Amino acid sequence: MKALYYVGEKAMELRDVPEPPAQANKYRVKVRSNGICGSDFEGYLGKTGRRLPPMIMGHEASGVIDSVPGGGKLRRGERVVIFPKPFCGECFFCKKGMVNVCPAGVCMGVMDQDGSMAEFVNVEEKYLIPFGPTLSFNEAAMTEPLAVAYRSVQKVSDNEIAESSFCMVIGAGTIGLLVVALLKLRGAKNIIVSDAADFRLGVARKMGADHTINPRNVDFLDTVKTITHGAMCDFAIEAVGIAQTASNSLDCLRIGGTVIWIGNAQKMVEVNMQKIVTTELTIKGNYVYDFQGFVESLKLLEAKKIDIAPLMTNVYPLSEGVRAFKDQEENKEGKMLKVFLEN
Repeated sequence: MKALYYVGEKAMELRDVPEPPAQANKYRVKVRSNGICGSDFEGYLGKTGRRLPPMIMGHEASGVIDSVPGGGKLRRGERVVIFPKPFCGECFFCKKGMVNVCPAGVCMGVMDQDGSMAEFVNVEEKYLIPFGPTLSFNEAAMTEPLAVAYRSVQKVSDNEIAESSFCMVIGAGTIGLLVVALLKLRGAKNIIVSDAADFRLGVARKMGADHTINPRNVDFLDTVKTITHGAMCDFAIEAVGIAQTASNSLDCLRIGGTVIWIGNAQKMVEVNMQKIVTTELTIKGNYVYDFQGFVESLKLLEAKKIDIAPLMTNVYPLSEGVRAFKDQEENKEGKMLKVFLEN
């Protein structure tokens, strides 16, 4: 079978490798679609240390069951989305519903764990979620990034959203834009989006943003003050993960405001601790997704509650995966949002 390997900084390689052998407790899934995650691309650039070559990347995947283990409840030919983060179901964290931080395993396609950018993968039944023919395989592969956004937005209560006058989303990549759509779905008012690419800010407007800021063109803080008439933002969601945007996410808040950090690109950042203490700010981390949120995200897609079409910008066959990553290096204007590899 074909598999796309990360072999070093800015280096991908399409290889012919043996198909995964049948395993007693696993289904073999023919992968039909892979989304290229921003973390895959950052790993490809050698920035994060969270991709250890040689390995197969990929964790945003949908496909078709090709073979069923003995006693399996799912059927050959069923269309499925893969939940890519292993969990034991028994530990303290799993019992609290926090399977995202279960120490049982690393997410597929991360560190040295091979992922789904291949023609076939073997997957346990508990990680396979069936979906119907109303979704394409590419649309179904959007479950994973939507689930990241879904968990972050769920950290803001219905009451907080109802009482909020202004809120901020920093970063208009796939995750940030999905955050915008989910906030709009929940009735958030005056959603402000900040990003350094005008094209992506235009997409943010399509997804429901009420105001946009390009900090390359205007002063970020002055513009927030103008938009909010000095009141600042009740909450912010940061989906970039570098020092400057982390700082911006705190600076835009009113006294007693809350920020949720999704971005994870830079390991260490400096923050204004005095501001956090003296204005009683709250910072919440958001790491991937819980299982139920993943299922709910797929349901939102099946029910067409979220319009993801503006995000689905580029499709390549898996055989052209090397070119897909190279093309993203030239994505200076941010016009490539969600890129898919199809089988």
